[in-house]
Amino acid sequence: MKRIALVVQRCHPDALGGSEALAWHYACLLRERYEVEILTSCATDYVTWDNALPFGEEQRDGITLRRFPVAFSRGRHFTALHRRMLAEHAASGSLSNWSTALAEEFIRFQGPWCPQLIEHVADNADAYAAVIACTYLYPTSYFALDVVPPTKRLLVPTLHDEPPAYLPAFADRARECASLLWLTAAERELGRRLWKVDHGDVIGMAIDEEGDAAPEQRERPYFLYCGRIDESKGLRDLLAAFEMLRQQGLRDIDLVLTGSDHLGLPDRREIVFLGHVEAARKRALMAGCSAFVMPSAHESFSIVTLEAMAQGAWVIANGASAVLADHVARSGSGETYQGTADCADRMLAALHRDTTERTRSAEHARRYVSDKYSRDRVAQALFAALDKVIEANADT
Repeated sequence: MKRIALVVQRCHPDALGGSEALAWHYACLLRERYEVEILTSCATDYVTWDNALPFGEEQRDGITLRRFPVAFSRGRHFTALHRRMLAEHAASGSLSNWSTALAEEFIRFQGPWCPQLIEHVADNADAYAAVIACTYLYPTSYFALDVVPPTKRLLVPTLHDEPPAYLPAFADRARECASLLWLTAAERELGRRLWKVDHGDVIGMAIDEEGDAAPEQRERPYFLYCGRIDESKGLRDLLAAFEMLRQQGLRDIDLVLTGSDHLGLPDRREIVFLGHVEAARKRALMAGCSAFVMPSAHESFSIVTLEAMAQGAWVIANGASAVLADHVARSGSGETYQGTADCADRMLAALHRDTTERTRSAEHARRYVSDKYSRDRVAQALFAALDKVIEANADT
């Protein structure tokens, strides 16, 4: 059985994130045909990258996890580099003047910097049939791929339009990979625009299809958001839109949020923060909401939006995200908005949708997810993409 390495910045049930979930999902699919190893850090916190888990190897569900220590926590030097990057990108819309050396300094100090992980990949490059790096942004991916023969490199970019993506070093690394594994056609199109890359396959990710949940019964109608609650996800805009509804006299509604609060939600009756909830409870909340609202402008796939669609939820999504706009347009089960006031208007309209309209859009949403993101379809696409790279290596 061929040996595959999958590199990701964190891997632990407490390390909640889209790319982390995606990496574990791909590992679970690949273990059916390959000997899979996940190479990751000892960190769980994506802000500090402090070591929180023991260094070493463990077995989990037939997959080998190898954890490597983080050499240093994120500090002031990264903060200074990040501010410089944001300022230069805001001024010109480009980072073309950043040399490879400067970009690599930013990447390394962003963390998690795990030199022993890179050494392990270099020492075992011949033993791995392929190395898959999940998400372009972190040094675990960038530097691990650098020590692998280009013909064995696969990158899952999880790309969205954000300042670091404009670094020429990331585009160079993507162009040097044997294959890129995209989540959506919209993400691939962004790769063409930002990185000038035009190879790889759209794979996607399987979405939980455990059947329709019974809608959660709450005292008042509610809008729902699930995920990381912070400014980068557009939560301030969502809170502002919800407040606009309240100011219009709509007092008998709630905004329900699940996940991790990095923003500091206000302590108010109508803003219901449930923290982390079990998967069954999340599905019930999705099935019962007046609308699922996704305010993030930067999404490469948005697992949680598709999970909501799988429960028939009407989705109100930030139109600045091409990926979200594509999901909504193709599914016929939601709307996009431009700006806070427009978001409030869409939320108001969602409260007045009639039963027939709700039933029809729910059917469209479920069909869209089951047709495009079933486990079998994603697995076959992933196997085909990986086999193509491995067979090409065998021929050389």
